[in-house]
Amino acid sequence: MEDGSLGLAHLGGLTLYLWSRQMGSDGVALWTRRKVISLKELLPIQNPKKRISVIGSVEGHDIIFVTTDLGIYEINLKTLRWKKLWKRENFRSLIPYMSFYNRQGQEFILINMRNDYLKATWLL
Repeated sequence: MEDGSLGLAHLGGLTLYLWSRQMGSDGVALWTRRKVISLKELLPIQNPKKRISVIGSVEGHDIIFVTTDLGIYEINLKTLRWKKLWKRENFRSLIPYMSFYNRQGQEFILINMRNDYLKATWLL
């Protein structure tokens, strides 16, 4: 997170819950809910009964990646704007690769792990 604290995102149905780890006045660290986002109203979801998963994030940029029945989406948690990154496929994880040599500053690798093979796709 921007303030250097530890963040956590989890899904409950079509709702994304964002938590942050804060130090209390008594010196004990606690988890506090920072934001609740309804993905049903944010993303194009064809079948709300199908599984939606958080598959990755970009550290320090408030960006997460989710997979739905229609594809993989990048969600900016500050602006709540989304961008479709990939067509419908069953991805289990996404590893954002950030490079200081790239003029745009970041590239994303989609990794599809099916059975015993790994397929990596670069998105510029």
